[in-house]
Amino acid sequence: MSTQVQKTPFQLQLEELVRVGVGGKYNKKENHIKVIQEELEHEEAMLRGGLDRFHKAITNAKTKNQESTTLYGLVLQQKYINELSTLINDNVSKMTSGVAGQHQIALKTICQCLPHSAFDKGVFIAKQSNIWDTCSLIILKNCIDGISDEITLNKLSIQVATGLMMEAKIIKFKEEHKDNWAKTQRKLAGKNIPQNANRYKYKSKVWTYMMNRIGLDFDNWTNVQKLHLGVKMIGYVESLGLIRHQNRKTGKNKTITYVEATPKIIEEIKNFNIRNELLFPKYLPMIAPPRDWTTPFTGGYYGKRFNKDNNAEEIERALQLHKTNQ
Repeated sequence: MSTQVQKTPFQLQLEELVRVGVGGKYNKKENHIKVIQEELEHEEAMLRGGLDRFHKAITNAKTKNQESTTLYGLVLQQKYINELSTLINDNVSKMTSGVAGQHQIALKTICQCLPHSAFDKGVFIAKQSNIWDTCSLIILKNCIDGISDEITLNKLSIQVATGLMMEAKIIKFKEEHKDNWAKTQRKLAGKNIPQNANRYKYKSKVWTYMMNRIGLDFDNWTNVQKLHLGVKMIGYVESLGLIRHQNRKTGKNKTITYVEATPKIIEEIKNFNIRNELLFPKYLPMIAPPRDWTTPFTGGYYGKRFNKDNNAEEIERALQLHKTNQ
């Protein structure tokens, strides 16, 4: 009695595909090349789809003033956060040590964004500059959100300071009502945020609601304090070469100061987009049988990684050579 297990049609089909190899079922070389050419055109369409999606995401972010969420916006934040934190840390250390300086009201205000443990009887304890990273992230986010456009200095200053004031409130909330703070933190963790919501605005609303519910005692900063703080922080970002201010006359006796990206950063963003716009194709199923995976990076799609000129005849010869070597 035979003990051989009968193979399913699917298993037999897989064995046949393995036996004949890529292109093995094509009787004529011309037919195989035609399929390869169709596959190459199909993959080019994937690249164009990814390019369109990449630029559509950037356009949507610009429209909503959320450029900090784009790929280049995230890279700029990572690039400048350490430098900005160092600037703030050095200036606050000088201010609390008694060294005279301009706009000290701004530096005293931003100190509210740190816990009490960062001070000893009101004197700032020199720490690693990364203690300011959250503040730096808020500043950079607001500056980058409209970096492709122009915004008045006063408006951007208020936006930056408002974000920092929210951070100061959260710090006080944590120190005075730790249990409620932890509860809110868990509520905003992971997948609890609605998918279609603006994450930054949603979190801000939830924090505000929770702090108001327990009656958090916090003296809101005045517009004068916000302007002092915002202008000072924007000055730091300007010293890093990310933005610049421009005075423009809008009337006989009226001049408005605008903030805009520097030509260097605009060129950097342009080059970054050119280098990265084709890295995220719109992947679709293949038309031709996939290539064997010879390395973790070579296989599957045919594309230009396999052939510099994307020439169908060259790819067909390479596939046949690979099959022969096997």
